[in-house]
Amino acid sequence: MNSDCEETVSGQLNTMDRFSDLPDFLVHHIISFLDTKEAYRTCILSERWAHISATNPIIEFHYYCKAEYSPARHWPSQEDSGRLLGYIDTRMQRYATDNLRIKTLKLRFPASNKVFGCDVEDIELLELSRKLEELSCKVDEWIRIAVRNQVARLDLDGPINYQLPAILLSAKSLREVYCINVKIPYYNGAINLASLQTLELLNVGVEERMLNHIISSCLLLKCLSVKNCPGFKTIVIPWCSQVRELTLREALQENGTIILETSCLIYIKLSDMYDDRWPVISKPGLLRNLRTLDIVFMGITDEDLNKLLPELASLENLRLTDCDKLTMIRISSIQLKKIYLNECFGLLEVTIDAPSMTKFEYKGEFYPHRAITISSQASCDLSLSITPDCLDNEGFFKLKKLMTGLRSCNALEIWLENYTNEAVCDNIEFNEEELGDVNLGLPHDITELMLTLYYMKLSRSSVSAFLNGLFWTCHPDIISLRFHLKDPDLMIQLFMNELEDMVNCWEHPLKRIEFPDANCSNILESEKVDAQLRLHW
Repeated sequence: MNSDCEETVSGQLNTMDRFSDLPDFLVHHIISFLDTKEAYRTCILSERWAHISATNPIIEFHYYCKAEYSPARHWPSQEDSGRLLGYIDTRMQRYATDNLRIKTLKLRFPASNKVFGCDVEDIELLELSRKLEELSCKVDEWIRIAVRNQVARLDLDGPINYQLPAILLSAKSLREVYCINVKIPYYNGAINLASLQTLELLNVGVEERMLNHIISSCLLLKCLSVKNCPGFKTIVIPWCSQVRELTLREALQENGTIILETSCLIYIKLSDMYDDRWPVISKPGLLRNLRTLDIVFMGITDEDLNKLLPELASLENLRLTDCDKLTMIRISSIQLKKIYLNECFGLLEVTIDAPSMTKFEYKGEFYPHRAITISSQASCDLSLSITPDCLDNEGFFKLKKLMTGLRSCNALEIWLENYTNEAVCDNIEFNEEELGDVNLGLPHDITELMLTLYYMKLSRSSVSAFLNGLFWTCHPDIISLRFHLKDPDLMIQLFMNELEDMVNCWEHPLKRIEFPDANCSNILESEKVDAQLRLHW
C-alpha cells in the first residue's frame, strides 16, 4: 500500500498530508510559478499556507487593480488608495523585520492621473506635491528593503516624477531591472551592480553620461534595452562589456552614434532612427558574431547595407521593416536562414542567394516593377503579405517564378490585407490562356498552403481567380484558411464550393482543408461540400 495512505481498524483510509511537510523554501519555489492573485488565494488552505502566502518571495503590487484586495481592474478610490498603500507598507515591513528573502519586487503605478483615487487636476498643487513626496518616500523604503533582502529582480512602473534611490546602484544581488516612467539621477560614485545581467528602460529620464556609466560598470550585463528615452548623442558599449543583446528605440538624437568596442553582440535591434546612415561605429571584425539584425523605421541606404552585410559573417536572421531609403537589396550569404522584408516601399529590386535560407517573409506591394529573386537549397517557407490588386496574371507569374528559385517549399503563407473597413474585393484576376507560351514548369508540390483574409471579403469571381492562380502556382497537401472577419461563414462556404471545383479541375488529390479559427461543423454537413473534401478534413 502507498506509504501516504494507511488503513485504519474501521477499514477507512487515513491520508497523510506530505505536501504540508515540505520546508518553506521549497513551497515558496512551487508557488512562485503562480501569479500573485493565485498565490494569495492559497492562504485559505490552512494557517501554514497563510504564512507561506504572506512570505512569498515573489512580490507583485498592481496599484490599478488593488493588488490582493480585489480582482477588479479599476482605479482604487481615495479611501482604498490609502488602505492599499498601507497594506503594501505593512507587508514590506514584515519582510524587513523577519529578514525574508525577496526574489522579485514588482510595483505598478499609474503614470498620469488617478494616482490617489482622484484626478490629478482635482488636487491643489501643494497638496499634490506633498502626496507625491510621501509616495516617493514609501517606494524608496520598499526598494531599500528589497535591496537589503537580496532582491534578484526589480520591475518598476513608477509614480509621477519618481527618481530611483541611489541605494539601488549598490544592489549586488540584482540580476534583472525593468524600469518604466522613472528618472535615474546622475551619480558619480561607484556602481556596484555585480550580478546585473538584464537592464530594460522604457520612457526613462537618464543622462547620457549616467547611462554610459551604468553600462561600463556592469561587467556581467548581457541584455540592454533602451526605448523611448530620446536625446543620447553617443552610447558606448566598451571593450570590457559582455552585452550580447542590444535594443534601441527612439534613443539617439539626430546624428547620434553607437560606439561598439566589443565583439560579444549576437542580437541588435534598432528602430525609429531617421538618419540616412548606419549609426553603429565599430572596428572591422567586431560584428562577426552577430546572429540577428533587426532594423525598423530607419533611413539606412543601399550603400550602408552593402558595406555592412559582408562584416556579418555569422548573421542568420535579417529583418528590415519600414526602411524606405532602400531601393536595391542584393544579399549573398551561406549563413542566412531567415529574411524578413516588411513594408520597405522604396524597394525596386531584391536579389537573394542564400543556400541555407529556411524562411522568407515579404510584406508590401507585389507590382510588376518590383523584381524579387531568391535562391535557396534548403526547404524554405514563404510568407507573403500583399494587397489583392497585386494579384493578376503578372502577380501570379511573379509568385511562381519566385518559387522556382527554391529547391523545395514546405509551406506557403499568403495574407490578403485591407487597411480600411471590412469591404468586398473584386480586384483579383487570373486567366491562364493569356499567359501564352510562358512556361515555368509544373505547379510546385508543397505541404501546406496557408491563406488569411484580414478584414476583407472576396467576391465569387475573385475567389475563383485567387484559387485558380494558386493551383497554377502550387499543389498543396493541406490548405489552411483563416478569416479575420465579423461573419466568416459565408466566405467559408464560398471557398469550400470553389475548392471543390478547383480540386476536380486540376486533378489534384488535396488531402485536407483546415479552418483553425472557425467552427465549420454546420458547413461540413452541407450536401454541397464534396464528399472527398469532407472525408479528408
